[in-house]
Amino acid sequence: MIIVLALRDMRDETGGHERHDPLPADFDALRTALHSDKPAQAAVVALIAFHGLRAGQILRLLVTDVRDRKLRVDGRIIPLAEPVQQGLAAWLDHRNTRWPASTNPYLFVHYRSAGRDEPVGRRWVWLTVGPDLSAAAIHQDRILDEAHASGGDPRRLANLFGLSIEAGQHYTATVDHSDLLRPT
Repeated sequence: MIIVLALRDMRDETGGHERHDPLPADFDALRTALHSDKPAQAAVVALIAFHGLRAGQILRLLVTDVRDRKLRVDGRIIPLAEPVQQGLAAWLDHRNTRWPASTNPYLFVHYRSAGRDEPVGRRWVWLTVGPDLSAAAIHQDRILDEAHASGGDPRRLANLFGLSIEAGQHYTATVDHSDLLRPT
């Protein structure tokens, strides 16, 4: 019994991982990536910036997940924003021109995966997003922006991004933080 209590006390001392307040992404780097002449970069960054997808969701997307101007991901149906539709159209044109015979079912491919039925890796997403941004920072920025736009509604964040209410509250706690207020 004493050993169990000692172990429990040790676990309480170490706790979980440290949680940082979510921060906005670098606006100039984000704008540059969204308007990139690289179709993969523009499409990936648009999916994350407009719809809050995570890197893991990006690499698992299938070509058939995008239809009727909607994205199907993790049981949710997301109406695609116009800039995302344009970015995906440019990417699909590029993909079909570069790898016309590819039967890879995944939306995003590269020179090694185009001839196989496997997704791109997290490293590809990291390299595609670019050196000045990260998929996580863009994802966090999108949720943070929605938290401010909704006046701090954690249920809305949960519904839009598939977050738990607790995770949504992590973002809504920043709504009144003076350093994170967006200019009007």
